[in-house]
Amino acid sequence: MNNLHSILVKIHVWSSAFFTIVALLLVFFAIKGLIFRNEYKKFNINLEYIYIGLLYLGLVLGITLYFFVDSNEDVSKIPIEVLQKRHSTAFWAIEHFSVMIFALLIAQIGKLFTSKAITSKDKFKYALFYYGIATCIVLASMTIYLYYKMH
Repeated sequence: MNNLHSILVKIHVWSSAFFTIVALLLVFFAIKGLIFRNEYKKFNINLEYIYIGLLYLGLVLGITLYFFVDSNEDVSKIPIEVLQKRHSTAFWAIEHFSVMIFALLIAQIGKLFTSKAITSKDKFKYALFYYGIATCIVLASMTIYLYYKMH
């Protein structure tokens, strides 16, 4: 495997893991804020920016890995069964890419709504709704992609 490819895969995996942690924290604090009627503070806003930033980072890394960085494998030496499996995995990579763009769009809409909301209660409701949906979409897409990559 190409050294650059290997490094980018590791960064993508680690940023995805970090995204999952941030996403769960964002949803947790939105629920907590609604239940305890907390103020929507700078911490919550920074969590939103980190969340969206990690979504963009994952998208850029995914695009770079799929379209621009070659793993430098000699395809002629790979058995046909393995190539068929890779062809199926390529479909799920494109599906994953499409779903990630959709999740990013939902998260950006959520950021717009939380920025424009006046009350903290409304900000937490929008954060929970939009980031919660985007998180569910991302986690489902990651799970499906990893399932098909491993089988």
